[in-house]
Amino acid sequence: MRKHLTVCLAVITAILLLSGCQMAEPRPAGVSHFISLSVSPVYPKSFDITAAADHSFYGHFSVEELKEAWRKKAAEVAKGRKFKISSLVVHDNETDIGGWPTKSRSVSGTITLID
Repeated sequence: MRKHLTVCLAVITAILLLSGCQMAEPRPAGVSHFISLSVSPVYPKSFDITAAADHSFYGHFSVEELKEAWRKKAAEVAKGRKFKISSLVVHDNETDIGGWPTKSRSVSGTITLID
């Protein structure tokens, strides 16, 4: 009985942990692992793309580096097709995590496939 309960708890824990996880976006070549990327389809031929990074002593949060990562991800999403891009928007954010302020920066924009 006790062994059965342990197995059930392990299965329930695994389901809860995995259901809250999201698959990572494939990373374009040359983009740092400190930069996170997300893609959301908006319309059949449009995608919102965001590149974000926490401020850290490792770097990798400059506006130029985030814009370059965004462009590489946009090209990867387009898969060789032509596309238009919206104006890129830069956000500087600050969050309180466990009493410690954490700064982050993100670049977001939308691509629309032409063909």
